[in-house]
Amino acid sequence: LQRHDSFPKSVLDCRHGHVLVKYWMREDLVVCDPITGENHHMSIPSKFKGVFISGAVLCAAGDQGHVHGGCHSSPIKVVLVSTTKDTRALACVYSSETGVWDNLISTSTPCQLFVGRFSGTLIGKALYWPLFTPEKGILEFNLEEQSLAVIEGPPLTNNFDMDNIWIIQAGDGVVGLAVLSYPFFQIWQREVNFHGVAAWVLQKTIEIHSILGLPPQIGRGAGAKKTTVGYSEDADVVFILVGDSLYMVQLKSMQCKRLCETNNSVCYYPLTSFYVPGTSIGSNGENDA
Repeated sequence: LQRHDSFPKSVLDCRHGHVLVKYWMREDLVVCDPITGENHHMSIPSKFKGVFISGAVLCAAGDQGHVHGGCHSSPIKVVLVSTTKDTRALACVYSSETGVWDNLISTSTPCQLFVGRFSGTLIGKALYWPLFTPEKGILEFNLEEQSLAVIEGPPLTNNFDMDNIWIIQAGDGVVGLAVLSYPFFQIWQREVNFHGVAAWVLQKTIEIHSILGLPPQIGRGAGAKKTTVGYSEDADVVFILVGDSLYMVQLKSMQCKRLCETNNSVCYYPLTSFYVPGTSIGSNGENDA
């Protein structure tokens, strides 16, 4: 991005060393590589203009042995999702190899996508977004089949807040859901049997006060507001805001580390990248589409 760029914008997603940014006034997108400084611009399809959208960016390299993170010269894909006026989910895919958006894809049944706050979670060959209430379903976009579907969500109680849930990759690379509902932290896992029948299983329930590293005042009063504000697929961690402090919780060990103080209570997008010898750093190149 340009250093003195003052246009209103927001981050939609971060993955494979790339950041997906939406310009609100100009109605276009930029995929930037913070290591090389390169920007790839693309216009937003007309169906996604003037509405709230969520998106995902990912490396499209299919080379055997390719390791994501050093994807600086690799082709990329961008997936946008939103909800139409008749409450059907809509998706569209952009490829940097062709420089065009594919045909629009929609769900066959009505659903209300919770757009704007959540980036897509990549699990296997599919991306996942929560619906307005996750017990009513989760939106699944299959990258290989180019299909959009709603899968049934877990049987959550009413004692939860959308600010405190996040779609995660659970054990064995399946769809999961992390739920922070005081005084517990729960992890749900979606299992599919040999007959193709899916069911949600409560994999783990942890008392919040037993998570090492979280402050003891986490459940006391309005000043200890708790919000799940991000998730890293690579590190398998969730980010939780407690008051004005940001914490990182490792989902396997359930150990926690305080990262910093912050006034931002919306969303955090962890960036994982590495430098490959021969990569030009900070070239600030641009590729317009």
